[in-house]
Amino acid sequence: MPISITALVVLVLLVVGIVGFAVWYFTRAIMNTGKKMQMAVLETATPGVAKILEVGASAEGAGGMDVVLRLEVTPQFGESFNAITVWSVEPAHFAEIQAGKSITVKIAEIQVEKSKTKKFKSIFPEVAWAELYYWQEELTEETVKTLVGKP
Repeated sequence: MPISITALVVLVLLVVGIVGFAVWYFTRAIMNTGKKMQMAVLETATPGVAKILEVGASAEGAGGMDVVLRLEVTPQFGESFNAITVWSVEPAHFAEIQAGKSITVKIAEIQVEKSKTKKFKSIFPEVAWAELYYWQEELTEETVKTLVGKP
């Protein structure tokens, strides 16, 4: 008994609709999980101020410029330390991230995967026009080069 063309079209549209919904649903779930993880990290983060020591390589990202920054970070309580970070900055605010300028930040200590004792610090900008581009692993010079695609 042959399937009519109408039934075949309906079946194909049904399958495409189900697959499309599944892709949308799981993509949204993954994004929400990342946002929830970041919010949980920020709840325990320490406030501080970061002085920009150097503005490094940048690459155009979705909705902004992904910029490598070398910072001198001063937590609210504790000693200053230097850090490398990559922030996604809205183009209109690029002038705000020049060497010598200071920005309020949140300093989050994150447990290194597969280690019970090692932690690293991620520096989150506390301004509306920038966000931390990469925060789930420790940044090294090599990682930064990979992220911005520059040697």
